[in-house]
Amino acid sequence: YMEYRNFGLSVSYFRKLHGLTQQNVADIMDISYETISRIENANTGMSLDMLFELSKAIKTPLSELFAHAKL
Repeated sequence: YMEYRNFGLSVSYFRKLHGLTQQNVADIMDISYETISRIENANTGMSLDMLFELSKAIKTPLSELFAHAKL
């Protein structure tokens, strides 16, 4: 659980750093904002494809997301 939580916090941090709302990211990815919320709150997992899309949507390399989450 802690890995998902740390990753979600990392996503939230970089999303906000780039001035994006959950709805902005959801619109870019063509998914619901609830899905972004579930990712940030460690209530869901995601596919590798979705992970790549999320990285692009929040303008942050995966390596930076994982490093920030200490994963």
